[in-house]
Amino acid sequence: MNLRYTETDCTNPFINLATEEYMTFRAVEGEVTMYLWQNANTVVIGKNQNPWRECRVESMKAGGCKLARRISGGGAVYHDLGNLNFTFIAREDEYNIPKQTEVILEAVRILGINAEKTGRNDLTIDGMKFSGHAYYRSHGYCYHHGTIMFEVDPAPLGEYLNVSAAKLKSKGVKSVRSRVTNLIDHKPDITLKELKDALYEAFAKVYAGTPERFDTPSPDSNTELKALVDKYSSDDWRYGRKIPFTTSITERLDWGGIDIELQVEGGFIKDCGLYSDSLETAVFDELRDKLLGCKYNKAAMSTLAEGMLPYAPASKEYRICSDITDLIADGIM
Repeated sequence: MNLRYTETDCTNPFINLATEEYMTFRAVEGEVTMYLWQNANTVVIGKNQNPWRECRVESMKAGGCKLARRISGGGAVYHDLGNLNFTFIAREDEYNIPKQTEVILEAVRILGINAEKTGRNDLTIDGMKFSGHAYYRSHGYCYHHGTIMFEVDPAPLGEYLNVSAAKLKSKGVKSVRSRVTNLIDHKPDITLKELKDALYEAFAKVYAGTPERFDTPSPDSNTELKALVDKYSSDDWRYGRKIPFTTSITERLDWGGIDIELQVEGGFIKDCGLYSDSLETAVFDELRDKLLGCKYNKAAMSTLAEGMLPYAPASKEYRICSDITDLIADGIM
């Protein structure tokens, strides 16, 4: 297996997220890439999240904080230069989430800190989160990315993020700040270079090879990458569109939170928004397309759940669809 390693000094979230997507869809078989990057003063939301619910948008604008949207699922996260982001890029056959996660845990062990995986996508030290992960797959191209908090300023977490009481309750904590920790709290002399060196060493150790270093591509000399930067920085991508909804439903389930917004006219669903921090992504687009034009009644929701979507009954995607259509049906008088 060929191992590749790259890091960038760029702190622009739109360039970094575009570079991540660009490299993902150019991955070759038999290869795993680790990409390290940082964003300055940015909130990054998941693909299916509503920024107006997840973020305090006006506070972010006043504080010069950028809003970015990624193509993976999961929740909103705050990035500053006290956070290091990692991405593992591979084709389907080489994509191994437990092995990739072990690289992060081994790097922390190299630094003299014991950590463990907890919940659906978190790494913790003494029960407190320092690393959150999200995942993306499309047509055999995959990435696994996440944060590593080594010296993040905790103040903006409460200033810029809206975290629902239901989500905090599900985590057993009172505030978002109370459930996170920095590596510097456990190793006061840690530096960014030390962390990067430990990650390179752990990557080589876990995969039993020597990663080849290479330079990340630049949008200044790559028109395809520049087009992706334009996408990520556009208001259409970052904010989406507001729906003049007539019905709104909010619930937290075991697969994540869901906000449903429906515009109903003449007994039909004219427009629909499905917003979630679920790690699944494509299922929400599929269901949204099926809901548009659908009759707004209990029978139509039952029919939709029972057979109109291309998912096996035992799959997580099927359960998500079933839960959402049940919630809509329960709200119909």
